[in-house]
Amino acid sequence: MLGLTILFALPLHWGILTGITNWLSPYIALNSILALRSLVFLNIIGLSVLAAFWFRKNFFCRYLCPAGAVLDHVPSPARSRKKFSLRKVPRIGKWLVVMSLAGAAFGLPLFIYLDPLAIFHTFFSAFVQTTALAVAGSMAGLAGLLVLQYFMPGLWCFRLCPLGGLQMLVTDIRLFAARKLRRKQKTDLGRRLFIGSVAGAIIARVIPSALAGKENIIHPPASLEQGKMAMVCTRCGNCLKSCPTRILKEDIRFTAGFLTPVVIFEDGYCLETCNKCGIVCPSGAITPFDPGAKKGIRMGLAVVRSDDCLLSTLKECDRCRAACPYNAVEIAMNQTSGLMLPAISERLCVGCGACKVICPVSCIDVIG
Repeated sequence: MLGLTILFALPLHWGILTGITNWLSPYIALNSILALRSLVFLNIIGLSVLAAFWFRKNFFCRYLCPAGAVLDHVPSPARSRKKFSLRKVPRIGKWLVVMSLAGAAFGLPLFIYLDPLAIFHTFFSAFVQTTALAVAGSMAGLAGLLVLQYFMPGLWCFRLCPLGGLQMLVTDIRLFAARKLRRKQKTDLGRRLFIGSVAGAIIARVIPSALAGKENIIHPPASLEQGKMAMVCTRCGNCLKSCPTRILKEDIRFTAGFLTPVVIFEDGYCLETCNKCGIVCPSGAITPFDPGAKKGIRMGLAVVRSDDCLLSTLKECDRCRAACPYNAVEIAMNQTSGLMLPAISERLCVGCGACKVICPVSCIDVIG
């Protein structure tokens, strides 16, 4: 399983199969379904794994988790094994699960990016980055787990991992149901679930306003709004690896949206026939969409700096009009200057960037 996960995590032009093993995680699936109130076909994979938890304890950890397989091979010094005891650490992973799912029910999963499959795939997204900061950020998650395993063996897998916590929570619910049927209830599971759910719900209601940014950031088509994107995106890098024109980059600003995908128009634009980013996104941060619907999905709006346009110097040029796949650009009389200049239709423009990258004098910007 480890080899298969690495193979599909690498940027090897897998198309819609890019990062396919992300869909094995029931933790990502549950957060996505609750937050978006929708179910996509591949979510069935994660839900099937969840069903296996009911019958087999720690099923995922034993047979499917690539991060766990790597951590199992990390040697730890004898002094670390002697000094550190897992018994002193509470099972934080279960609390993370309850809070995250409760927040997702209010539209904002809180810890979806802590899923071990997401962390594992984010590591391999470093191979498509262009800045040292993005590379370091992509590798930091898995590297941090390796360091943690070296000094505190077992802490992540048995106490902190939310996917492991989900497995333990399912086991607790199964035992709770069995004891209830036998009228031998000896657990405060209901109270713990209630406390964790209330905490998650409160945080989910407070965070969006704090994350609402005003920066001119362009996200992929059909993405969630900026505040939700920061919490729903797992940073797995599937969208970056699958983008055929390589216009998707990782956000390297030190904000809540760090490492989320943003659009940078340099050598390419968002193809009108492409919907790969929506198909490969396992969390729903980018909603699946049909290519034919892109004419109604606005990423941004093109804006022309008329003073820099070749037409303003009486030189012939209509590249922006010819390149626009949505017929959103026309050469029309400008009422202020009396010259024939490019005019962008706000109704038809979706901010795909085709006009921007074709402009010979770079006088077109796309605003979010």
